[in-house]
Amino acid sequence: MMILALTTTWFSLPIAIAITLVIIVYLTLRIVFRTQKIIKEMGVAPQSKSVNYSEILLIMLGIAAGIVFLLKVGLETNVGMLNYLLFSIFPYLAIAIFLLGSIYRYRAKGFQVSSLSSEFLERKQLFWGSQPFHWGLLVLFFGHLIAFLFPSAVLAWNGEPVRLIILEVTAFIFGLSALLGLVLLIRRRMRSSMVLVVTNKMDMLVYTTLIVQIVSGLGVAYFERWGSSWFAGVLTPYLRSLFALSPDITAVSAMPWMIQIHIFSAFFIIAIIPFTRFMHFLVAPIDYLWRGYQLVLWNWSRTSIRTSNAHFFGKKPKNS
Repeated sequence: MMILALTTTWFSLPIAIAITLVIIVYLTLRIVFRTQKIIKEMGVAPQSKSVNYSEILLIMLGIAAGIVFLLKVGLETNVGMLNYLLFSIFPYLAIAIFLLGSIYRYRAKGFQVSSLSSEFLERKQLFWGSQPFHWGLLVLFFGHLIAFLFPSAVLAWNGEPVRLIILEVTAFIFGLSALLGLVLLIRRRMRSSMVLVVTNKMDMLVYTTLIVQIVSGLGVAYFERWGSSWFAGVLTPYLRSLFALSPDITAVSAMPWMIQIHIFSAFFIIAIIPFTRFMHFLVAPIDYLWRGYQLVLWNWSRTSIRTSNAHFFGKKPKNS
């Protein structure tokens, strides 16, 4: 009987976590596909009643907190195959969802790949939230990328305590900048009736995921310390083992739970990219950097156009 009870407890927690994740993914995909079906049939999604997005965000944050707690308990007690599930299977699952979902969205709804910008609806508050958020994320992303590509150089830099402290404090400041910007963006969206018009439930999932990712990263930087060094020494070999299709989770499994949550949420962000506004960074106009200048021919007098009261400037179009 004792063996049966231990076996039941050993399997119950990872099964509960897996079922919870499956339910969340199922409900999310159901909302997405149902919305797409309505748009296809009716042309627009009907707005029969106003949606309380603040309530939806709070519910999602509560669900996220519950999942984080379950994962914390499971990771700290090393329950079942939870480490293998999160760090060996889930990364490949997330990448597969990202690739297949992106290809489908490009082929089926190519002209809908956008961030659904609301800048023309409200610009001032957007500026004060967007700037610290994007600059914070940009610096942190390239910091992680450098530690992944050049781990030896990062470890050599950190060999001097002063340089290590400068790097850690700088990263923490940019993390706070990203969090501050995110809070301001959420506040702007919730308080602007015009911005709420172009808001959907997936935006709340984006906010929830970003909050988990940024807060866990700040927690790692404050409580675990010297993340730049152990990232280069532990996470870089782990990530490279994933790319080599031979995941080595030995070191990751032994790391503190907060770091593991940070890793899991990063792969979760990759998985939801095709279904959210995250998709827009894949279509950023990078080709503007090397394409030729656009040629604009101006055949009218600038002075006469500025002072003219005519409805049509120049020659009236023939097709109207």
